[in-house]
Amino acid sequence: MGIELGVALHWTEDIDVEETTAFIEEIEELGYDQIWVSNEKFFWDMNTVAAVVARQTHKVKIGTFVSDPYSVHPALSAMFINTLDRISGGRAILGLGAGGTGFPVMGMKRTKPAVAIQEAVHVIRGLLKGETVDFQGQVIQCKRGRLNVRSRGDIPIIVATRGDLVFRVGGAVADGVMISTYAEPQGIGYAISEIAKGAELAGRSLSDLTLISRVDTCISEDRQLAINAVKPMLSVSLWNSYPDRVFVHRVGLEVPAEVEEIIAKRDYNLMVENAHLIPDEFAEKYCWAGTAEEVARKVADVVRLGVDNITFLPHPPAGGTIHETVRAFARVVKPMVNELLKK
Repeated sequence: MGIELGVALHWTEDIDVEETTAFIEEIEELGYDQIWVSNEKFFWDMNTVAAVVARQTHKVKIGTFVSDPYSVHPALSAMFINTLDRISGGRAILGLGAGGTGFPVMGMKRTKPAVAIQEAVHVIRGLLKGETVDFQGQVIQCKRGRLNVRSRGDIPIIVATRGDLVFRVGGAVADGVMISTYAEPQGIGYAISEIAKGAELAGRSLSDLTLISRVDTCISEDRQLAINAVKPMLSVSLWNSYPDRVFVHRVGLEVPAEVEEIIAKRDYNLMVENAHLIPDEFAEKYCWAGTAEEVARKVADVVRLGVDNITFLPHPPAGGTIHETVRAFARVVKPMVNELLKK
């Protein structure tokens, strides 16, 4: 079974533009199939970075990670993804999710996310097909909207989530589903079953869909260093989902009371400085963090479930950069996974 490999890029610090563009070119040279550009609020602008990726590459597909139906109207997402598709020569993928980070600052709420995403897919598909869209939904409205430029109607729409209802929506209406956060067969297997339910209700099957596993990752010979590197993103994930803890309980975990007290303050900026309070067990269930051999074994377990599109968000270990993990995944982990799958 061949593996499609994607890397999600999220820079949290100042970047050197020339160095970054060179790294983007290197990612394509390493054989990656997709680059997913982060939309973490109040960092780097996703649309601008995606355009840079498009101009610095030739073959790799470029995905949004993720567009959401709240901070940007779906009509504008259709406009952007069509623009990206045109300037990249047909390589765009619209990653669509509920979002969340930065919303409190902007006074936004994730109202009925499953409904919002389903309605957004309807509006975006219609616009990309060149239709005049007149839609009054529960969350999304579009009053006789129409793109005034040529567009490709089959630009892939991938729904990214870890929520049950959105898994089902993705199975019903999207071209694929990106299973976020879960890193082991227990969680991913459950996600696939929920996606299958949505597909079945819509008269589809899993074979009609692209399934992507998206996991936060750090590769280091120092296993603890790798685990510590992914904890800031784990803390943000717990912050985003508060007070919903279904996905935590599903894998047999409990958020420590002291962490919940911090999250309940709803101050996003408190999370990274308190990330050390996240137990190591969370990294085991939700991340690929450790040596290349340990990561390869976990990835192989996921691929055996029928998920052959593997995307990871690299995190730098203390004193390092994401470059090492990106290189190691392509050069070391992927060949190891292929060997493990032969057994």
